[in-house]
Amino acid sequence: MKSYDTGKIVPDPIQPSKEDEVNAAVYVYPFGNESGGVEAEITLTLASDLETRTDLIAAIPPLKYNKSLLVMLTQDDCKQSAFSMTWAAIHGKPIDLSDPKRKYYYDIENLEAGDLPPHASALGKTLGSTDGFGNEIRFHFTTTVAPEWGFMRVPTSVKPGFTGNYYRFYMKSGLRWNNVRTLVNTGNAIAFHDVNTLATHHLDSVVKHLAIAQQITQQALGGRKIKFLAEPNGNKTYLAAALQFPDIQTMTAQSGASVLIPYQVASDLHKTTLERVFVNHPTQAKDLVLRAQSMAPKDRPAVHLGVHETDREWAQLLLWLNDHYGQDGQDVLWFPSQEEYYEYHYYRQHSDVSIHINGREVKIKVKLPRQAHFYYPSLTLNIPGLKMAMIKSVHSNESVTGLSYGDFGDGISINFDSRKYLFEHADHYVKKYQSQPSKSNLADAKYQVSALKDNDQKKELLKLLD
Repeated sequence: MKSYDTGKIVPDPIQPSKEDEVNAAVYVYPFGNESGGVEAEITLTLASDLETRTDLIAAIPPLKYNKSLLVMLTQDDCKQSAFSMTWAAIHGKPIDLSDPKRKYYYDIENLEAGDLPPHASALGKTLGSTDGFGNEIRFHFTTTVAPEWGFMRVPTSVKPGFTGNYYRFYMKSGLRWNNVRTLVNTGNAIAFHDVNTLATHHLDSVVKHLAIAQQITQQALGGRKIKFLAEPNGNKTYLAAALQFPDIQTMTAQSGASVLIPYQVASDLHKTTLERVFVNHPTQAKDLVLRAQSMAPKDRPAVHLGVHETDREWAQLLLWLNDHYGQDGQDVLWFPSQEEYYEYHYYRQHSDVSIHINGREVKIKVKLPRQAHFYYPSLTLNIPGLKMAMIKSVHSNESVTGLSYGDFGDGISINFDSRKYLFEHADHYVKKYQSQPSKSNLADAKYQVSALKDNDQKKELLKLLD
């Protein structure tokens, strides 16, 4: 186990035995092959000519899916509970409900094999909001990673049915790469935090080790790089290093940072440090949400929570958010990672959006800016003056892989996604369900398929899930 205060590395107290298999790397989305500078086209064919409307505009709202409450969560210190508690609760997987004094953890290999700690049980549903048109968007959060430390590469012990002891479920030094691969596959983000140097107050040393950590991450995660830094231990040297290290584009800190009010942001937030708050108990996080929700949307600050270890009380907080402000409540909540929010806001500031009308055809063109290490090429567009009753059909070009739309306010709203491998990604989860049929795997497969735009490929995947 590594101590983040001293920089020393101490071996895990429980090491996998020699007879345990070395765990193979799990699937990871090919992030490094994503296209930048996407040109999306969405064509609306109307039931009749737009004779009097030549002034249609498309506006990008401050928050995706037209939500009015923004909540974000960063989990520091590369904690194993980011997978077996935070991620598991959101995705309807079993979480540890045992004695809080003897908490248990597991890895993705344990989950896939049905090898779980005693008393592990799921919340009974997945947690999220909707896209405004009935499609679930699960909560996304950030975990920091520790690429320079060996604990991320150790194998894990998998022994289904073995109850002689539960050593394999004791807390490890931190997340393993296979757990992180699962996190990023499902929309969550990663961040720099500590680097492996004793010279943590020397700028050059921190910058050097950020580059080392970046190279390791890129190799481990299908070409994905980190562009987000969560300041560790209040050490401002890391923020100075982030300004020098080109890959880092967005940061967070608990002091000396900017309070984010989404409806009032004028800049693109590049290289801006956003404020987060560490609370002593999840009930304090509820108070922050209630206080924000009591304010008018234009004045409402983001609720950005920092946490180290999460437990079942944090899982209950996520459930409360789902039931009150998410898909089973008012559905006003967008819960992205800071990285996802940053990308959406950057696209909002810099995308080129135009509308061309030719008789019954309304063509919407969106040119996204080409920016390094962007992994969420998606936007929400609002178009006043049109209603779905006026639209005969909707089509899009190949750059659009996910698409949903419907009436909103005095017009329509469109959500589009341009991830290049969205179909292959959904296909992976369908195949996973076919090879490992379970209620949870079926829910995951349907969730990933629902992200696709309607076409023949989507219909074929849905047939496999009937």
